[in-house]
Amino acid sequence: MTPTPIPTVHKLVQELLRDRDGASFGTILQRYEKPSRDLEPYCNWNERHYTRTCIYRNDQFELLVVCFEIGQCTSIHDYDSQTAFIKPVLGEVVEERFIQLPNGSLDRTAELHRPAGQMVQFTANDPIHRFINYGPGRAITLNLYTKPMSRWRIYDERTGHSYFAPVGPVT
Repeated sequence: MTPTPIPTVHKLVQELLRDRDGASFGTILQRYEKPSRDLEPYCNWNERHYTRTCIYRNDQFELLVVCFEIGQCTSIHDYDSQTAFIKPVLGEVVEERFIQLPNGSLDRTAELHRPAGQMVQFTANDPIHRFINYGPGRAITLNLYTKPMSRWRIYDERTGHSYFAPVGPVT
């Protein structure tokens, strides 16, 4: 039996709230269909940097809309101890994966194209990565973090040095 699609962000949040232990969060997010007009109020665009807008946050999870103009990218990062589900819902983002070499520098090991609808899950043991929108148009991802994220580990692309930083501004 095919799972019932979730047509709106409001219904997506309702479904996530029903899952008390978070075991089905990835399955629930995957059921969210193409963005409906109810996602528009959460889409903020900035010509200098991608934006992150919180749809819902509680002690169990945080659901964000991340908006990328052409050419914008995240910092190179990992999630330390969080589980993250990233689902492009408009456009395509490219996920670049990195490893840290013995001398501390970073080496890019993969470039994975993530079109709308192709969700990826990350945990603390997953690779260092970043997301880039190469275009041709804008891109939007829904990011679901379990538990809500307050910090992440960011890597300097030139040196490989990493540090913990508070997660950037969320509107």
